[in-house]
Amino acid sequence: IHERLVGSEMCIRDSSMSPTICDGDVVCIRSQPEVEQGQIAAVRIGEEATLKHCYYQNGVVQLIADNPAVCPPMVYTGQQLEEIEVEGLAVGFCRGLV
Repeated sequence: IHERLVGSEMCIRDSSMSPTICDGDVVCIRSQPEVEQGQIAAVRIGEEATLKHCYYQNGVVQLIADNPAVCPPMVYTGQQLEEIEVEGLAVGFCRGLV
């Protein structure tokens, strides 16, 4: 995962969410501990942060990229759930600011 969380923004460093959100885009994140099914969230996994669609069902969390060729679904259950934390909801993005 090559993305980093910067305050209330996330600077994307890979193409796992392409074509929706691309490498170099800056994503605005609203800080909140939960998101609705399928919404795009900033999720902390250990020391890394990622931007993925979140799905919850029966104690299982799935983080799904728009580009599965780059990043297959990430599934967390049981004690693995302690490794992840929703940092916030993606509420907008900017492309080509430089």
